Amino acid sequence: MAGLGSAALGSAGLMLAGSMFCGLMFCGLMFCGLMFCGVARAQEGAEEAATPDTVSQGQVWLGYLTQTRLSEELSLWNDAHFVPEAFYILRTGVSVHLPERVVVTAGYAFLGLPVGTVTRDLDRREHRPWAQLVYPLRLGDEWGLSNRLRYDARIQRNVEDGEIAPGYGFVNRGRWMLTLRRELPELGFGDGIVPYASVGNEVLVAWDGEGTRLDQNRITAGLGATRRSVALQVSYMNRFVQVGSGRPSVMNHTLVVWVFHEFDLRGD
Repeated sequence: MAGLGSAALGSAGLMLAGSMFCGLMFCGLMFCGLMFCGVARAQEGAEEAATPDTVSQGQVWLGYLTQTRLSEELSLWNDAHFVPEAFYILRTGVSVHLPERVVVTAGYAFLGLPVGTVTRDLDRREHRPWAQLVYPLRLGDEWGLSNRLRYDARIQRNVEDGEIAPGYGFVNRGRWMLTLRRELPELGFGDGIVPYASVGNEVLVAWDGEGTRLDQNRITAGLGATRRSVALQVSYMNRFVQVGSGRPSVMNHTLVVWVFHEFDLRGD
């Protein structure tokens, strides 16, 4: 009887594990399908906006991103970015780590943006409360798929005729990013260095009292390497920005250099 009970429990455990796996895969496929629809819509919007008024330019994007683990459930997120003549951002947040490696984060960001097209000084201030959910999926030992949903509450200083104006405006923005990553241990760098390759796309949609519109679309492909708690990633990003208000849209060809740094204060 004890043997039959153990066998029954084992079968039930296998069925439960199989159900959980199928559920996770189904959720992942839903994420992928919805993301594909978002990318298709973004590409349609980009094609419609890619009139002779669309201009192309080169950029360099530098970023430093950190996560400080305080406990099994909590961590701090901080990152800083600088794109000359485009923006700088200082962002912080508190993350809650849930089962299945799901992470929910909320925080605040401060930005400097260009005032207008004539001067590229980053004197236009933006205050940005934000929140996000990251849902990663492991697709084997070396493959990973990350889904990220983020909301930005953009409180921007008003601008009139290329000059800072009194008061602030408010714009909502939703963002959906899908990133596929493959580790490349077969390259055999040694000394604990693990190279990887990644491709991704992020769709950014804004809405306010004037309606809903495509804000940006970001397609990225890059290579990186991780050693212990530090990773360096170099990527190419095609960043389409739909400016609006009678101004030309911009297609940015961007060299992205990001450093990721993890700190662990949990102790032994």
